[in-house]
Amino acid sequence: MRGKISMRYKKFSKTKVVKVTIFMGYFLLVIIYLLPFIWTAITSVKPTPLIFASPPVFKFQPTINHYVRLYTVWDFFSKVWNSLIVSAGTTAICIGVGSIAAFSLARYRIGKDFLPIWILSNRFLPPVAIVLPLFLMFKFANLLDTHIALILTNLIANVPFSIWILRGFFAEIPHELDDAAKVDGCGEFMTLWKVIFPIAKPAIAVTAIFIFLFSWNEFLIPLALSGTKSMLVPVAFAAFRQKARFDWGAMCAAAVICLIPLGLMVMSLQKHIIRGMTLGAVKE
Repeated sequence: MRGKISMRYKKFSKTKVVKVTIFMGYFLLVIIYLLPFIWTAITSVKPTPLIFASPPVFKFQPTINHYVRLYTVWDFFSKVWNSLIVSAGTTAICIGVGSIAAFSLARYRIGKDFLPIWILSNRFLPPVAIVLPLFLMFKFANLLDTHIALILTNLIANVPFSIWILRGFFAEIPHELDDAAKVDGCGEFMTLWKVIFPIAKPAIAVTAIFIFLFSWNEFLIPLALSGTKSMLVPVAFAAFRQKARFDWGAMCAAAVICLIPLGLMVMSLQKHIIRGMTLGAVKE
């Protein structure tokens, strides 16, 4: 009897040690991943003389001067607004156009496998190869330094991406749902709107987040096509310079502010994101 109890205790202890080890490993990975964000947040409220202190100083009186300087000196919040307009506009158009195109490719096999691959290949077009033609084209159309030019430019790479992602998901949705919708009197667009879209919410949410991030982080083309009126956040970061040095405190404060809209978007779509990780599920 004692032997059986001893064996069970050893198995329980071994299982507990394994679980604790796995938990500590995950906890360490989370700390390593969050450390740059924590360091940036601390630096954003640290007085300027202490930012370059060696060894680092962690006991100090927090200040909001860096955030105030973003508004009074750098006019950073207008750049955030520009990025929100461009990223949101790009995301909305890509989801609308991409959904219709992806539904057509998935249901009617237009172009078979060649057309989807050709569409995706446009995503790999290097920005440096098209920045000069785009600059000349928008200059001729008098659209330089406008939100419209930046949104249209982002569509070149992001529409193919949205079509490719959504096509794979739509192809997994049973055709019987389309037939049932047609029996109820729905046309193609009504089927897409009332049947396919509700099922495809996870895929749409994941695709929207990727497109928003791609648009938010784009640098080279906005650098060439934007000016003071439509400057975006990545370009604004390159301008954080005072004489011979960068304003690191303001840069860290700007980084914290830039994380807010991204975090809100991910939190609002969290339920659909988790479900979207298993692309192909058809249950609602």
